[in-house]
Amino acid sequence: MKNSIKTVLSVFAFILAFFVVFIGASAYFCLLYRHKGTKASYRWSASDEFDISKIATVQKTGDTFTILNLADVQPCDLEDLKKLGVIHDEITYLIETVKPDLITLTGDQTWSNENLISLKCLIGWLESYKIPYAPVFGNHDYGNDGDSAVAGLDYCCDLYERAKYCLFDRGPNNIGTLGNYVVNVMEGDKVYTTLYMIDSGYAEYISDEQIEWMKWNAEGIRKFNGGEYVQAKCFMHLPIPEFNRAYYEYRLSGGRNFDNGVYVTFSLYGSEQNGFFDAAKAINVKDIVCGHQHGNNFTLDYQGVRLTFALKTGELNSYYEDDEVYLNGATTLTLSGGDTTVKSVFVDRERFHIN
Repeated sequence: MKNSIKTVLSVFAFILAFFVVFIGASAYFCLLYRHKGTKASYRWSASDEFDISKIATVQKTGDTFTILNLADVQPCDLEDLKKLGVIHDEITYLIETVKPDLITLTGDQTWSNENLISLKCLIGWLESYKIPYAPVFGNHDYGNDGDSAVAGLDYCCDLYERAKYCLFDRGPNNIGTLGNYVVNVMEGDKVYTTLYMIDSGYAEYISDEQIEWMKWNAEGIRKFNGGEYVQAKCFMHLPIPEFNRAYYEYRLSGGRNFDNGVYVTFSLYGSEQNGFFDAAKAINVKDIVCGHQHGNNFTLDYQGVRLTFALKTGELNSYYEDDEVYLNGATTLTLSGGDTTVKSVFVDRERFHIN
């Protein structure tokens, strides 16, 4: 009898020890261990020969092409794991409602240095929809305040690049940041529109090298397409200073805050720039879409370019409380002919338990 009890206790102790080690190891690799990933090796030069076959493509098959933009989803592994189901339900609702041809994400897909579980969950959801998607990095995607995140920059790149439906490319390693790449929307064998996916997040400015790289791509696409720059769009995280100027031009012309879909509840601080906007205009960029400031949401024309603050997606409404406005959902860009219509798609606050 005593031997039987000892055997049972030994088995129980072994099982308990196994689970303690398993849980401890899992917690370590998910919350403490720094996954560094594969270093980028590609260096770009303006003298490189342009090869359009290296650019990711999506085919336009109908009369319209719809882009669904998700901004600042931002779950944190330590604080928000219990909310992942709510965020998943919201994104699923948005995708089923909009039925997009392409999903873009304008940065801060995760938040904090504990980002591995959240990012893997988000990629898993996006893969399940079987729709091409294209993310850019924000200022929180691979660590806060310059700290090293569990999933560092190169490892985040690895996760995106391994995903079947993800169009992300870490791009060259010598233009200031990683995660700069191009997506061409094709109509038959012609480029219908070009999307420049720009990393404006962690460094908080767009470098001279990024600008030259973008112009080099535009020139190559222009030659491929028969001699003219196609209409293009830029997706990035931080707003550029022109967002500020567009808003104050709107106010000076008689527009009022909270009217006509113009919501500004937070500072219009933007990244420091060095001619990016003029360079974008010169290559026929007609839309610039950013995230970052959860309390802002507008689409305004400035010097022939539409500047859009994308609507925040995810469990939180906004860090910047304002009772006058409720901002949560996603932004759509519907392309038809040579025109683009930009709209906000709001989600029900109570249905998705949004704070």
